Amino acid sequence: MKLARVRIEQLRQFRQPLDITGLQAGLNLFTGPNEAGKSTVVAAIRAAFFERHRSSSVDDLRPWGDSTAAPSVEVDFDIGSTHYRLRKSFLARKRCELQVGDQAFDGAAAEDLLAELLGFQYAGKGASAAQHWGIPGLLWVNQGSGQDMAEPLAHAADHLRSALNASLGEVASSAGDEVLASVEALRNELLTSKGGSPREAYAQALKAEADSQAALQALDAERARYCEQVDQLDQLRRAHRADLEEQPWAQARAQERAARERLAAAEGLQTQLAATQLLLQQLQAQQQLWRQQLQAAEAEELALARRSAALAEADSTLAAAQAGLAPRQAQAAAARGAVEAARLLLRRVRQAEQQAAWLREQRAREREHEALALELKAATLALQRAEEAQATVQGLQAQVEATALPSSTLALLRQQAQGLRELQIQRDAVATRLRFHLAPGHSLRLESEELTGEGERLLSAPARLDLGALGQLHIVPGGADLAQLAQAQQALGDAQAALLQGLGLGTLEAADARALAHAGHCAALQAAQAGLKALAPAGMDALRSQAGALAVRAQALATRLQAEQSAAAERGPAPAVVSSGAAPTDAAAAPAPPAQTPGPALPTLGEAERAEEAASRVAEQAQAACNEAGLALGRAQSQADAARRELAAAQAVVSAVDRSARLQTARQALGDLLAQQQAAQAQADALQLHLAQARPELAQQDVQRFQRSAEAAEHAHAERQAVLLRLEASLEAAGAQGLDERHAALAGEAAQAGRRAAELRRRAAALDHLLGLLRAKRRALTQRLQAPLQRHIDHYLPLLLPQAELRIDEHLAPAVLQRLGAQGPEAGPFQALSFGAREQMALLSRLAYADLLRAAGRPTLLILDDALVHSDEARLGQMKRILYDAATRHQLLLFSCHPARWRDMGVAARTLDSLRAASADSPAGN
Repeated sequence: MKLARVRIEQLRQFRQPLDITGLQAGLNLFTGPNEAGKSTVVAAIRAAFFERHRSSSVDDLRPWGDSTAAPSVEVDFDIGSTHYRLRKSFLARKRCELQVGDQAFDGAAAEDLLAELLGFQYAGKGASAAQHWGIPGLLWVNQGSGQDMAEPLAHAADHLRSALNASLGEVASSAGDEVLASVEALRNELLTSKGGSPREAYAQALKAEADSQAALQALDAERARYCEQVDQLDQLRRAHRADLEEQPWAQARAQERAARERLAAAEGLQTQLAATQLLLQQLQAQQQLWRQQLQAAEAEELALARRSAALAEADSTLAAAQAGLAPRQAQAAAARGAVEAARLLLRRVRQAEQQAAWLREQRAREREHEALALELKAATLALQRAEEAQATVQGLQAQVEATALPSSTLALLRQQAQGLRELQIQRDAVATRLRFHLAPGHSLRLESEELTGEGERLLSAPARLDLGALGQLHIVPGGADLAQLAQAQQALGDAQAALLQGLGLGTLEAADARALAHAGHCAALQAAQAGLKALAPAGMDALRSQAGALAVRAQALATRLQAEQSAAAERGPAPAVVSSGAAPTDAAAAPAPPAQTPGPALPTLGEAERAEEAASRVAEQAQAACNEAGLALGRAQSQADAARRELAAAQAVVSAVDRSARLQTARQALGDLLAQQQAAQAQADALQLHLAQARPELAQQDVQRFQRSAEAAEHAHAERQAVLLRLEASLEAAGAQGLDERHAALAGEAAQAGRRAAELRRRAAALDHLLGLLRAKRRALTQRLQAPLQRHIDHYLPLLLPQAELRIDEHLAPAVLQRLGAQGPEAGPFQALSFGAREQMALLSRLAYADLLRAAGRPTLLILDDALVHSDEARLGQMKRILYDAATRHQLLLFSCHPARWRDMGVAARTLDSLRAASADSPAGN
């Protein structure tokens, strides 16, 4: 089948006619950007063949916003030597016309002829769908569906089977297939079709067999338990009589009372010791109060000595300040006179300077010209450096983009790490704390760890504590809180791992390293941008304009300078003033000054100004020193007055009338308290010794031990008596149930159920084996009939994957790819391949189907809308070779939004924009 022309009008974005002519028998390449209309052209071709012209379910073909449009498609194509022209209009003007050579068909007759000719069917109601498209649905690939094979192949399978071999249809409808169906039906009465599990009667028989065997085993166990209970009853009665005779709990109660008496005596010693220790604390507190009073008296005497020394120092400072004020005042007056003399000299120098202004102006213009020349040279050099800096900035910008890592993502990673640490801390806090203090030579075992001495363990999971001869403790810590914390920690850890994997990073440290690298690149970029900004503050264009403007100014200034020098030569020599400054640098160019009467040499203007500034600074410094001396005198006077007041206050405190009596009382009271403390300490030491000998903690442990021993003995006796009563009642009830008679009846029922289950088991196994043999025979026949299709696939596959094999299944779909991998031969299912590889294998299979249909005399047309967009450059180059080979046997319409990737296909690409323009310039088609 070969398309010759396609005309589209009022269909989606093609409101105006689009006429595609000149289609080649082989490859036809159409390119354009997104939204250019490539997929619309494919949709128009599909609508022309697949949609009924009277369908009301094709509103999506209308142009947007145009409810009166009548979408129409006209297709010219050839099949063999017969020419066909199909015209179809939808919605507003519903019409279908098919011209076949000299014959004309219209309406439903034309559409049915197309469906039979191309191998598809129309929808009974509504819009056409994938299940109706048949062979074209397999060979015409929509955008983004190239990797999907199962659905289009299922809808085209009947047409492909008929093209493979007529005998395949005989296999599907032969008497052998009826036998296979009969055997499968008989087998499925006993076994499920998937998994082969028992069902219905077979499952009931197996259940009856299992139930009878379970009941028989339960009865056997019940008989064994009856015998065990009889023996147990005898043992319990002997133990119960022994307890009644010995009464072990009475001895434990007596030991408990003796231990309580020892504990009460030890607790009395503890009470006396606590009272004595409280008295010691009170005596120490009173001693501290008296010591503070004595220390305060010593501090008052030291303060008096310090105040006396401070007054002597203040008087010395005051005398020195009074002696230094007069010289500062004299120096300030002399400095003010020097300032007046310097200002008078400065006025004389400025008058002399004005007389030489005209000569300096000339030299200034010459220097300006030289400066402009240097500035122009510097601007040119700056422009060159700015261009280099601009290139550096562009390179650093690329590095910054390559290492970019969103700050929110890095913050989230750090927040997750902090959350994991906090969850671990919470787990440790919630975990059960096991503290132990073991006597020397004793130990316990916690799981596989041996515990000795004293310490602490955190238990966040169930653990077993072995107590030796006493038994074991099973500790289950945490409850729901610990489990929730563990789940939260696992979930947060998984989220962090997923986020790192999405960034292509392994650890948080790698993310930090990448962030540091990004920060370094950003800093380098900022430095480079700052350098570029320094070289070109207003931009590169402004820098170039500045260099040009400087060149123009330099040329204008040179012209002006030349003109002024000519005018000065015509005017004659200018007057000059004799000074001690330097003469003009170019004596030949500057006219000689007029002669003047020699006088005393004046300093230059700068020297006079500096002299005036120096005299002003000296005057200011002298006045500041005078002011500072006055302030220092005032401060010294204030400090001396304050020192006298503080000394008088300290003397008043030390000279108080009752001070000596108070100090004597404090010393006497402190001595009495020390004696009382010694006596109380001796009493406390004695009580401490008696208490250490009494060991109250051991007495407390003895009380608990003897109490628990008595309770355990009493509880065991009561429990044993209750067990005796229950066991006697149970044995009386079991003796009346007739266990032997029930056992004989159940044994007969179990034997009968076993025979029935064995019969059905043999029947199910035989039918399952026979069905497997029949299916294997049919698969072998189907594989022989699939050989032609496999040969066509084997033609294309080596061009893409040398030494590989793509096997097809009984449904003619690609099933398993076998190839040579890095570790040797490997094989895997088609669905396990990557997206791009599945698309490539699916396209190879479609080309093989097309070759098979062509060999059977069926029409073929291949349409690929944006295919192979997920292929790498190497695979794409190999697929181009395959498509070029297929185009030598089939017409192939290839649509792509990547024209650069298809330039080497040997045909010129046609853009939809050029086709629009050509359609607008040409008259409407016939």
